[in-house]
Parts: sequence; C-alpha cells; structure tokens
Amino acid sequence: MLSTKAKRTTRAAALLAGVVATVALTGVAEARTHRVAGKQVAINVDATGAGQYKMRGGLRGMWTINELNEVSTSPYYEAQGTELFKGCIDRRRDRSCKGDPSGTLSFTIRYWALFGSADPESLVWGACWHPVVAGTGDFRDAQGVMMMVDSPTRSGVKTGYIGTLTLAGARASSSRVVKASGAVPRPGC
Repeated sequence: MLSTKAKRTTRAAALLAGVVATVALTGVAEARTHRVAGKQVAINVDATGAGQYKMRGGLRGMWTINELNEVSTSPYYEAQGTELFKGCIDRRRDRSCKGDPSGTLSFTIRYWALFGSADPESLVWGACWHPVVAGTGDFRDAQGVMMMVDSPTRSGVKTGYIGTLTLAGARASSSRVVKASGAVPRPGC
C-alpha cells in the first residue's frame, strides 16, 4: 500500500504529465493551414500594375501592390516588387470577416507575362508568385504562398488566385478550398 506522500507524488506526476501532454498537443494543433482561392479585381491601378485590388473568395479585403519593378522584357516580361494584403480569411464563405482570422500580410511578388505586342492590352498570359514575408494581427508569424494567373477574356483580363496560408494562432478552418468569382480589367497579379 502506498503512503500518503507517495500517493500525492504519483498524483502530482500524473497531473504534470497531463499538463505537459496537453500543452504539447495544443501547440501542434494551433498552427493551421488554410487553403484559399478566388478572384482579384482591380480598383485603382496605374499603368505599371501597382495600386489597389479587391480580393474575393477565400481572402476578403484589399490587396495593394506597393512597388513593381521591371526586370526584363525579353523573351517575356518579368517584374518584381512588394505587396500588402489587409483583410481576412473568409473561413465560412459568408463574405464577412466577422470571427475570421484577420490582419495584414506582406508579400514579395515575382510576375511573368507574355504580350503579343508592346501594348499592355495584348496580354497572352500572366502568372505571379507571392511568398509571405511578414504579418500582423492573426497573421503574425504566418507562412505561405499565393499563386495568381492572368487570363485574357473578351471583357478584359481576369485574375484568379490559389494559395496556402499557415497561421500560428488558434483560429482554425476546414481544409476545403474557399472560392469565389470576379474580374480584373488588366494584367493584375
């Protein structure tokens, strides 16, 4: 039979082991990867493509291309720069940020495109890569990457996006891809 002291030590050890296991499992469970997809719509954009875009779909909010610098024009167009997203991940697809992870995300951008001529309206295709470099709010310590594709249509260029964002916080989402629709009137990664 165990003494009172031994029983207390055993209970304390079991409690401590339970707390350590809970903390360890909670730390793993808190990092959640959100898959997002949708459309980007130009709002206020200059001739270089820098400016503001509205994000529809898995991301809700404003996307700003702060700078976009031309790297090459041959054999295809290439540019790079910096961007900022301010908004949320629309986990419930309710077109609202209420209760959803929100804040700002900073990105770098690498853009590639092929044009039929020097006219920006002659886009044949465009694609861009956007790795996360920093975040604030619920996006603090976020990691991930977004990909966008510019497709010319009769009504202008449409830009679609898909990506993954891993958040360190506890706000979780399902692994479903969140989608929506919209249009961009010019190449707009």
